[in-house]
Amino acid sequence: MGILNVQGESLQRVIAVLGSVAFLVQGYNQSVMNGFTTLPSFLAAIPQVDTVNTTGAQEAHNSTILGLVVAIFELGSAIGALSCLFIGDRLGRPKSMLVAGAICTVGVTIQASTYSLAQILVGRIVTGVGIGIYTGTVPMYVSEMSNSEKRGQLVLVEGVFALSGLAIASWVNFGMYYTTGSVSWRFPLALPLVFIAVILSLTPWLPESPRYLIKKGRVEEATAIMARLMALSENDTEVAKEIALIQAALNRDVGQPGKDSANPFSMDKNRHLHRLVIAASGTMFTQMTGINVIAGYSTSIFEETLNYSGSDARIFSACLQVALALGALTAIFLVDRVGRRPLMLFSTGSMVLAQAAVSGLTSDLSKPANGKAAVFFYFFAMYCLPIGMFIMPFMYGSEIAPLSIRHIVAAATAISSWLFNFMVAEVTPIARDNIGWKYDIVYAATSAAGCVVIYLFYPETRGRTLEEIDEIFIQSNSIFDPVRVAKKLPMGFTTSDSIDAYAKEASSSEVA
Repeated sequence: MGILNVQGESLQRVIAVLGSVAFLVQGYNQSVMNGFTTLPSFLAAIPQVDTVNTTGAQEAHNSTILGLVVAIFELGSAIGALSCLFIGDRLGRPKSMLVAGAICTVGVTIQASTYSLAQILVGRIVTGVGIGIYTGTVPMYVSEMSNSEKRGQLVLVEGVFALSGLAIASWVNFGMYYTTGSVSWRFPLALPLVFIAVILSLTPWLPESPRYLIKKGRVEEATAIMARLMALSENDTEVAKEIALIQAALNRDVGQPGKDSANPFSMDKNRHLHRLVIAASGTMFTQMTGINVIAGYSTSIFEETLNYSGSDARIFSACLQVALALGALTAIFLVDRVGRRPLMLFSTGSMVLAQAAVSGLTSDLSKPANGKAAVFFYFFAMYCLPIGMFIMPFMYGSEIAPLSIRHIVAAATAISSWLFNFMVAEVTPIARDNIGWKYDIVYAATSAAGCVVIYLFYPETRGRTLEEIDEIFIQSNSIFDPVRVAKKLPMGFTTSDSIDAYAKEASSSEVA
């Protein structure tokens, strides 16, 4: 197999791209329902979600069921991410991806063959479980396999693919809108099987993370894979230095050699709980910007609220997803130049403006210009959000997590994202029916809160190794310190200093 001969940055790119295909499946499945919740053939198969041909109490009841059908995918994803707490450290990174692919295959098949409300609900939740495992594994895996200078770019490729998945789903739905019968929605539901087949066929050839292998005491295997990632000989001093640095960071976090401490709630000098809260809050704030209200319900917003035709609504919706993908593409070029903090602040700040503007404009749609201006701000939001607050929080959570609990922090990051995604998807149809334009004010406020939290508590991690980022938290004495420490800590601080310190500590333990 050709992938077995790839090494260096080429190997890192292969891993990043294949992991990104998993996020394409995630984006596609998250958005695909958006296109046919108003299709007559879909409503005939599942009349319980019909909000087009119903009124009054029946429409309100159906809105709740529709919200459940859309949102249960997120609930399944949260369950999948939660499972990473238990399987992630047992199976390793590539094997966890294989399990995710197998579960997604089952879920997508159930969805595409559905003939009832119960079946579509089961299919959505099973697919979500597989996607949740992907989101709890892939960003961590790519972060661990990438060098510090290119880590941001390689991880954020996942965002481009995920949002391209949303765009593909929208355009497929638009094309199938002109077909008749159940094929108009069964084909879009079945299409992800093609992408999943690609992942399942190539994942077995991917190398395990050296950091995971070191954590498991398999140092020789880790050395061989690290040499491949660095395109050097296994005996090269640079490879030995990198392995020693990872071991030093792990043992310093554990406390003493051979003793595994994976308590994510500890608040000793390694600040596990502190890091866990930061990681989980990042994905929470992404969802609480309200971006998925736009992404998940754009067709019905354009069709029912802004009074566009079904065809125009789907064109606008598909173009919105393209704007998302362009924003994610922009992030790739900025993340390792500008940094994480500035981009996250930019995105949350942009959402404050966008949500406030949409709220004000849609409060009076008697003026046609207001509706057109609202469309502009929808596009503005969809372009600006992924620049700093889509895949970035997933990567950031893996970056700041110590190796001993990285799988736990990565899972918690994904769980937070999916639970708040579920909440937003479940509440949105009801909130839009009851408070209308005022609903957007909620997300303007939560986006503003996100800006404040990021500014006060999120240290910059650009250009630092994962082990070096540990130093930022180890040298912090309070929750307010990491931002300041990150600004003052010299780049490359942890190389020989940490290794020497660990060697002295180990020697002292042996003498005692």
